[in-house]
Amino acid sequence: MSRATIHLSEESNRLLTILSRELNLPKTSVVSKALKELRRKESFEQLVKDADNLRSDPATSRAYDEEFKAWDATLSDGLEGR
Repeated sequence: MSRATIHLSEESNRLLTILSRELNLPKTSVVSKALKELRRKESFEQLVKDADNLRSDPATSRAYDEEFKAWDATLSDGLEGR
């Protein structure tokens, strides 16, 4: 495991201590969970932005829908999913 030193404001350190106690986890685990959750949240927000961008252009949106329908047809090809 690598180590790093970070500087937290008093408020952030206080919140980290509270969460650590409430979750009964070491502070490092709380930070790790928080970072993973932030990354998941940011990835989802980017996905929403990308979908909005795709749908903002009618031609691109139409092309996407046509391709999606073509691939959707593979669901009824009679083959069992494995």
